[in-house]
Amino acid sequence: MTSPTDSVSARVPGVCVIMAGGRGTRFWPLSRAALPKQLLPLATGASLLRDTYDRVAPLVGPDRILVITGAALADDVRRELPDLPAAHVIGEPVGRNTAPCAVLGAGLAGRLAPGEPVALLPADHLIPESEIFASELGAALDRAAGRETVVTLGIRPDRPETGYGYLLAGTEPDAGGFLPGEAFVEKPDRATAETYLAGGRHYWNGGIFVWNASWFAEQAAAHLPAVTDRMAPAVAAFGTDGFPAALEDAYADCPADSLDYAVMEKLAGFEVLPAGFGWSDLGSWDAWGDLAPELTGGNRGRAPLVAVDATGNVVRTDGKLVALVGVDDLVVVDTPDALLVCRKEDAQRIKAVIEHLEKDKRQDLL
Repeated sequence: MTSPTDSVSARVPGVCVIMAGGRGTRFWPLSRAALPKQLLPLATGASLLRDTYDRVAPLVGPDRILVITGAALADDVRRELPDLPAAHVIGEPVGRNTAPCAVLGAGLAGRLAPGEPVALLPADHLIPESEIFASELGAALDRAAGRETVVTLGIRPDRPETGYGYLLAGTEPDAGGFLPGEAFVEKPDRATAETYLAGGRHYWNGGIFVWNASWFAEQAAAHLPAVTDRMAPAVAAFGTDGFPAALEDAYADCPADSLDYAVMEKLAGFEVLPAGFGWSDLGSWDAWGDLAPELTGGNRGRAPLVAVDATGNVVRTDGKLVALVGVDDLVVVDTPDALLVCRKEDAQRIKAVIEHLEKDKRQDLL
């Protein structure tokens, strides 16, 4: 069987930084701190992280990939990605949101491949058309290599989604298909999202950013000086015995911030490449249900199911039979130690369960 890393003919200059932190709290009770969303096989037979790695490895090669995750998950990530150099798995001592992760990743990318562009991308999204994705990511890397820019892969909306941020872009693409980006837009209300969908100039922000490395460094220094100052010694120590201690020190009092809020929304300009691939952020159980196998009675999921006058439900178990009678549009997820039942429309509120468990010090369920 051919490995995704066996094909090297299409490789392009660039480094891919896969951001694999986070707990995936909206996928509780399946997702836990010790086995979070990105390490679960929610889309295919492999974990979301493995799928992400397999999409980019043929493009840049394992030696040009970095994975930044939580320190407690670093060994699990190495086992999940045995063909990735072990030193390329970076364990953050503590989570500080996406901005420190991005600054660190871009800095380490510069050590691996000075002057080459860098792609920052999430570890836990579903992108079924891997070849289209690789082609478009390669085009974005090539674009960023020669100019002071950041390219975002904009996802064409197919519904008035209120759970995503948006990108506002121009309407006239250049010869390469790139559009001028005009604004990053926060999550809208329903009426505004419907306007975005009808207007045709807004794209979902999929969180995939491809930077000219030196320009990223300039923008990070301008907008995140405290973060860049904290990360600089760790970047300089990469590849030495002093790196673990330098990383601990960098994160000890590093400010927490979001890359979108701290940098992207403050840029004078950016570029949008409309994506030709299907995409889902798999952000919650209802999103997973939209893509899960069909079950009897108009329900979806993975479980033996008896449905009596019950439709539109999302069900997942490890083999336990579920019987639904007279209920619609529920999420039912069963694990050996916890059971979740909620309305699909409330799937985003599962984080409140985590807050209760944290308050009650139920570490066994977190």
